[in-house]
Amino acid sequence: MLRSASRPKASTTRIARSALTATASLMVLAAAAGGLAPARAQNAADPTERRLFILDPTQIQNQPQVRTPVTPAAVAPGAGLGFTRTERGAPMQVNAGQMVYEEQSGRVSARGSVQIYYDGRTIEADVVTYDQRSGRVRATGNVRITEPSGIIAHAQDMEFDQQFTQGFVRSLNIETPDRRFIGAAEVTRENGDTTIFERATYTACDSCRADQSKPPTWTIKAKRIIHRESERTIYFEDGRFEMFGVPIAYMPRFWAPDPTVRKASGFLMPGISGSNRTGVGVEVPYFWNVQPNYDLLIAPRYYARQGFMPIVEWRHGFESGYYTIRAAGIRQNDPGVFTYSNGTNEVGNREFRGIIHTTGIYRLTERWSVGWDLNLMSDTAFLRDYSLMLPGQTEANSRLFLRGQGPRSWFDLSATRYVGITATDTDNKILPTTHPVLDYFKVMDQSVVGGELSWRTSVVSLTREAADVSRRNPLLDPGLFCNRNVPGSVTPANCLVNGIDGLYSRASAEVAWRRRIIDGMGQVWEPFVSARGDVTYHQLKDNSAVLGSFSRLAQDDRVYTRFMPTVGITYRYPWIAANPYGTTTIEPVVQFIARPNETNIGNIPNEDAQSLVFDDTNLFQVNKFSGWDRVEGGGRMNYGLNLTHRFTNGSSVNVLFGQSLHLFGINSFSSGAINDMASTGANSGLDKPRSDYVARIQYQIDRNFRLSARGRFDERTFAMQRGEFDATGRFGDFALTGTFGYLAPQPLLGYQVARSSVGAAMSYSLTQTLTVYGAARFAFQRQNLAATGVADLAEKNKVEGLTVGLNYLDDAMQLGFYYSRDFAAEVVTQGAVTSTRDVHRFMFRFNLRTIGELTLSQNVSNWFNPPSQ
Repeated sequence: MLRSASRPKASTTRIARSALTATASLMVLAAAAGGLAPARAQNAADPTERRLFILDPTQIQNQPQVRTPVTPAAVAPGAGLGFTRTERGAPMQVNAGQMVYEEQSGRVSARGSVQIYYDGRTIEADVVTYDQRSGRVRATGNVRITEPSGIIAHAQDMEFDQQFTQGFVRSLNIETPDRRFIGAAEVTRENGDTTIFERATYTACDSCRADQSKPPTWTIKAKRIIHRESERTIYFEDGRFEMFGVPIAYMPRFWAPDPTVRKASGFLMPGISGSNRTGVGVEVPYFWNVQPNYDLLIAPRYYARQGFMPIVEWRHGFESGYYTIRAAGIRQNDPGVFTYSNGTNEVGNREFRGIIHTTGIYRLTERWSVGWDLNLMSDTAFLRDYSLMLPGQTEANSRLFLRGQGPRSWFDLSATRYVGITATDTDNKILPTTHPVLDYFKVMDQSVVGGELSWRTSVVSLTREAADVSRRNPLLDPGLFCNRNVPGSVTPANCLVNGIDGLYSRASAEVAWRRRIIDGMGQVWEPFVSARGDVTYHQLKDNSAVLGSFSRLAQDDRVYTRFMPTVGITYRYPWIAANPYGTTTIEPVVQFIARPNETNIGNIPNEDAQSLVFDDTNLFQVNKFSGWDRVEGGGRMNYGLNLTHRFTNGSSVNVLFGQSLHLFGINSFSSGAINDMASTGANSGLDKPRSDYVARIQYQIDRNFRLSARGRFDERTFAMQRGEFDATGRFGDFALTGTFGYLAPQPLLGYQVARSSVGAAMSYSLTQTLTVYGAARFAFQRQNLAATGVADLAEKNKVEGLTVGLNYLDDAMQLGFYYSRDFAAEVVTQGAVTSTRDVHRFMFRFNLRTIGELTLSQNVSNWFNPPSQ
């Protein structure tokens, strides 16, 4: 009896293996719905086919989380279970109400809530029988098999032979850990190689199981599915795709690779694009899986007006990196359509147009890598004219880099050629080429004198073909003032220099030390010391022909040095008080900084320190300039009060109020407004002995509602100079995000009028799965950049952007339609006349969970406002 009872050990193992094989075969239904070949697999070293994907403007974050894989120990096996699942390789454990051995028939049966644990699997059934003479195993009645991966298979009747070459399963249903559900009326296995599924169904709709009266969101059905393991291929007969019970697509016979195939050759989703200049374009891409680590995409397009344009992309991955090469080109049949109304040729008016784009990265070691992103284009409008640019893409830069990262250090060395590809980038000569830029940062592993010692290095060298200049007063005649083609028109009184022409090089290094000390009274003292040095050289183009009026900047072709030692201390003294309403923390903060004056202001070009916004975020920064080309000098005291209250119900409020005082020496921000080529510091609130006040308030009610406001206020009149407000709330099915911004005039920077605008995004859930979405930007007042007189300098009550959409989302599918309009977002130049037009865009997103996603975006501005020819 004991010897005979051990015989089912091998046969029950094969029962579990049969369920696993059936599961793997049915899983390929997911790939089949995508077309004749699955979408190409992607990973970190396998870049996405960017042309097809855009960001979803709604960014709805209620996709259900994938459940933790179910292990046999977590499954409720029913009464009588007295042990947990076994590990792989452990002896079989059998639990049954009765074990019967029939000596005459040679059958061994386990009956009554049978539970078998073997090799990490759990097998449950009413009866499991092994026939010694025929070598067949049969499990009947509520058969349930749980794989180590979490896959659960249910069936009414399963039977296989001992060699696992033939078998039969009736009423098979499979549930995977990521909520895929597969069913088949009958499953037959033949010759140990072929599995046949009769009347099979696949879906990923978990919520549909709770309400059997409603059809699944989507499902794939097939009369017969044949899985040939030797061919690693699944064949489908009479397959159809259904949504909400309605057949959408019928496929009499097709094939797909099985789950063991990572990617396969075949045709991908066709595409349609085009404009009134190119005509309708049709694309039929074909993917060739040459080898597992390299492949080729061939995507020929044909445009009704311009002709044939081939597109190819080669991708090659290897153990230490990858590279890609993408190319597209066209010999235009009608290049004359790219002509302005006055007969002036656009950049696209040429016979041949094309691009070669290559990216790659190679890991030298675990911490070091080299890479590139290179573009070689016939013209800057090619990507835009033929819809080859990514949505939102404004540049097609070329870059080489060497990068290293340690536990407490960072190294980046790069060379970049900047190229703008938008309609407003008519003059790429003002964009620089860097050769190179080096950034290095290191924090010492060991403390020094009880504090932290760090080191920073920055090296940059760049050239620019033409100076980037703008007018302080937009009403000045652009033909006579700040025109680099008119000698003597670019003057400091009327113009700002955003970038010099010629060559500029700088090398900088800074060593810093800081320490935190908390005394017995709870006072926090943070002393800090730093020393920084800079060496610069610049040479203006054509002997300062354009920027010669900037007398300090024109003293070029020489080396400038700058040294800035800094010593200071930050003092904090937090007070905490508990009351019936919660806990209040009051923290006064005072910071003293001593250093010499900044030298060579205006003699050194300012390329990377032009952005300066004085607010609560940088009140206590030692150097408030954003880049290396400027460094703050002189003595300064920053002070403020930080108050936080945490209520007993979990909400909290935080308030900060402060100011910055210039104590001695030259005020870098005031002097910068006079000598800096970009007037960095002008109208910033720091350009006076007592700065403007800065304040912030944040109120967090709960995880669903938050609001914050921050502002800068004049130190004498307390008039608002800059204000921001934003709020986020969710009230049941309604969600709202709102922002408001105000900026006072900044005449020294070219903004003559106050600017204010509001933005809002709202969504409302009509049902649990259907949501309407809307967003808009509205300007109460803004500056008209094309103004010709004082009367039209300020534009009031202008809609700047609008987006509306409808989104369906459940646990198996997302379907969204969106329309967006950016008002006056595109500049159109025709001859000497510059005008603006609105940009219209339709977006579509279709996502089937476990199968794939298709997201398309199409600029349809020409439909609403065709450009003149």
